[in-house]
Amino acid sequence: MKDISVSTRRLENILNEFKNNSIAVIGDIMLDKYMWGEVRRISPEAPVPVVEIESTSTRLGGAANVVQNLNSLGINPVLISLLGDDEAGSEIKQMISESGCCSDSLICSKFRPTTTKTRIMAKHQQIVRADQEITTDLNDEEYSDLSSCFNKKIDTVKGVIISDYGKGVTSPALIKEIILQCRKNNKFLAVDPKERHFNLYNGASLITPNLKEAHAMLGIAMKTTCSDEEIRELGWKILDQLSLEHLLVTMSERGMALFEAQSRSFTHLPTVARNVFDVTGAGDTVISVFSAAYVSGATPLEAALLANHAAGLTVAELGTASVDIDTLLADCLSAIKK
Repeated sequence: MKDISVSTRRLENILNEFKNNSIAVIGDIMLDKYMWGEVRRISPEAPVPVVEIESTSTRLGGAANVVQNLNSLGINPVLISLLGDDEAGSEIKQMISESGCCSDSLICSKFRPTTTKTRIMAKHQQIVRADQEITTDLNDEEYSDLSSCFNKKIDTVKGVIISDYGKGVTSPALIKEIILQCRKNNKFLAVDPKERHFNLYNGASLITPNLKEAHAMLGIAMKTTCSDEEIRELGWKILDQLSLEHLLVTMSERGMALFEAQSRSFTHLPTVARNVFDVTGAGDTVISVFSAAYVSGATPLEAALLANHAAGLTVAELGTASVDIDTLLADCLSAIKK
């Protein structure tokens, strides 16, 4: 098996470089609302539980959660996205500003609401989720605004992340424009993909599908158990078809699979998660940490190693969560000492 260990000094050097870099995040932004309570009875109106709400909370989701992750790591993030002219949009803008991130590249759309997901929770169990959204692709005015904003920012960043949640912001035209400009300006481009946009990611530096998405991208039915050989075959097909430099497939309790085009190498990184409580937002953490490390001088394998540790920390939390740089370093060092 390939040696995937990294020295303490090397880790510290990579992480210390985070503060000197900036990454643009463009994609679907959303507000995650939570209503917390308890179930003590069944409704007399229908056979459904009645949740007695005790508290509410809100969190940043989608591309905004990626930005939150980057900010926690010390990277300077630039968020480019659309918000609705509504209360949720104002709340997101305020939360972004309060976190210390710049919100001047958030464009208010006259044509769509802010994507909002409301989850009703009984203790730690999700009872139901209600979504408010319009998922049609950008119209000409929205595309022009986002494209112009992106092109103004690209010279100021070291890398770019497309956070594609299929909510309309990451339209085919915008994806093509971003890839074109990143290649033209020699910028690292990572994509958290949506399978229906598979062919549009051709030429990106990295995509980070989970195992289910990887199968869907190739139109292959996912088996209950997928062998290591099948995962290798799947990964190489995706990497070659899209002319990617790197592919990182997340596989839940099995960890991650890294494919590197230049060296034609495959590495399986077993999971380091101690407790899996909630996988919400884990993909945001993976792409954030990999991108932060890579633009800060890490090799693809070193970047994947850091992302794997960060994901292990994130899934131990309920809802979207961010990992700060000190916690990430401590977790990596703890693994090295074992």
